[in-house]
Amino acid sequence: MTILSRLTLPALALALCSTALVAAARADDAANAMKPVANAMKPVTDAMATNSMKPAADAMKPAADAMKPATDAMKPAN
Repeated sequence: MTILSRLTLPALALALCSTALVAAARADDAANAMKPVANAMKPVTDAMATNSMKPAADAMKPAADAMKPATDAMKPAN
């Protein structure tokens, strides 16, 4: 092993570790910066999820009820 490789490997390891730490810190900063936006959007997304899907769920209920005897017949007997 040459002197150059003995110096290069620790330097490379240090560079990789420091890069990972900086990347993690930046990811945390980005996540923290997005929290107010996500919190502001939460009531809107909750309302959309419940209110906008309700008519579709209600419309599918008769079809699901009609299929119930067939699904019950496919269940294994105990």
